[in-house]
Amino acid sequence: MAIELDDIIVDYPGTRALDRVSVAFRTDEVHGLIGENGAGKTTLVSILGGGRLPTEGRMRLDGAEVRLASPGEALARGIAHVSQEGSLVPGLTGAQNILLGAEPRRLGVVVRRAALRAQAQAMLARWFPDLTIDLDRPVETLPYADQKIIEIVRALRGDIRILILDEPTATLPAREKERLWAIIRRLPAQGVGVVLISHFLSEILALSDRITVLRDGRLVRTFAAAGATEGELTALMLQRGHGPTESGVDRRRHRRAGDRVVEVSGWRIPEAQVGAFHIGAGEIVGLIGLTGSGHFAFARSLYDAPDLEAGTLRLGGEAVPRVAAHEMRRRGVAFIPDHRMIHSLIGDWSARENLAMVHPEAGAVAPGILSPRRETAEARAVMQRLSVKASSPEQAVGELSGGNKQKISIGKWLYGAGGRYRLMIFVEPTEGVDIGAKREIHDLLRRLADDGAAILVASSDLIEIADLATRVVSFVNGQALGDLEWPNFSEQSFIAAMSGATA
Repeated sequence: MAIELDDIIVDYPGTRALDRVSVAFRTDEVHGLIGENGAGKTTLVSILGGGRLPTEGRMRLDGAEVRLASPGEALARGIAHVSQEGSLVPGLTGAQNILLGAEPRRLGVVVRRAALRAQAQAMLARWFPDLTIDLDRPVETLPYADQKIIEIVRALRGDIRILILDEPTATLPAREKERLWAIIRRLPAQGVGVVLISHFLSEILALSDRITVLRDGRLVRTFAAAGATEGELTALMLQRGHGPTESGVDRRRHRRAGDRVVEVSGWRIPEAQVGAFHIGAGEIVGLIGLTGSGHFAFARSLYDAPDLEAGTLRLGGEAVPRVAAHEMRRRGVAFIPDHRMIHSLIGDWSARENLAMVHPEAGAVAPGILSPRRETAEARAVMQRLSVKASSPEQAVGELSGGNKQKISIGKWLYGAGGRYRLMIFVEPTEGVDIGAKREIHDLLRRLADDGAAILVASSDLIEIADLATRVVSFVNGQALGDLEWPNFSEQSFIAAMSGATA
């Protein structure tokens, strides 16, 4: 089976998302799809998966022209889509999620629980016979890799021949990535072709048989993956002839921490203990650690700490009696979380509506009276500042690429803020975004620091931390260890710190 897209054009008001793109996907391959955020990847796979009809162009399935007007029609033709943000129901078990909407029932009403469990287990064993997952547990209690596998099994529920995987390993630690890689490699041998979107170029090269590169809505090239390098892929994605700019490394030579913004002592939450921590104005501090080491939990607790067991926090020299989100926001602390479509954004809302979440008063002409014109003007200003690629502030956030969604998640805190935030906390700030958007977001964080904000970044991407931070705090088994100072960063020093070797 092969599905061919010929001369595909997609127009939004004021912008062309895809401009005469032609590409074919086969059932006997992993086909990598790469490009900057806004290059057209999301739009292309939404057409392939029945989520959107093209403005112009044709789609052929095994030579016969088809029209996929809904995800249901795509599924009926053997095409399934596992999105980046995920679509599991957290409170349901793995088995219930796998058979959601197709549960075996008695008399068409009562769910046959034993049959449901047996069918779900049989599906897992069919596709992934070497895996053991407790399908009786609510999926929210399972490791993220197991959740992703459950999503894949559900997507393979019918007679699926093409599976679209959008950033499937974006938030997985290395060991779980390797397990999912093995699963992806196995699918074409079982007659299921994979369309793989990933911002990890090493992953694209390791898994793909062929690679398609998009840039600015246009097809750059489709080619065999064998022999390609990350440098070649980067050049194909980004070639625009930009001149050189000052790098983050160079700028750090001139970065000096100002007055202390936050000071923490004797801090204890269930996931972590920190004897002392501080961050100054204009400083970028990174937090690193292995999965479950406590660095993410500590970052979140500086904004909202409902389970604080002990410790004191001073903000601008003033003691904060209770660390709660509304109070910290009032005092000038912003928090940009991971898993943006779960914790930060509402996909059905427009970019304007999402941007106005934190400071709706910026769009008001009087208390309680909102002005659509003022909201739109403020939203446009933020979107321009962050180089958000969207047809207009009214475009639904769910339609945007991963990098542009992340920019909206950050932009919420800049909309109507007027520089009020003294500390900005980022957890996985470039989760699921491509190399071009990552550079833009890194530059934004540096500019925010240049303007005097203290920037705290907790990330599983060690290259990101090495690129941004002037100081790094490592966590091991819930304990914060000593600081690492730039320019003494290296992969070896980070790994040693995360393993406790420098403790």
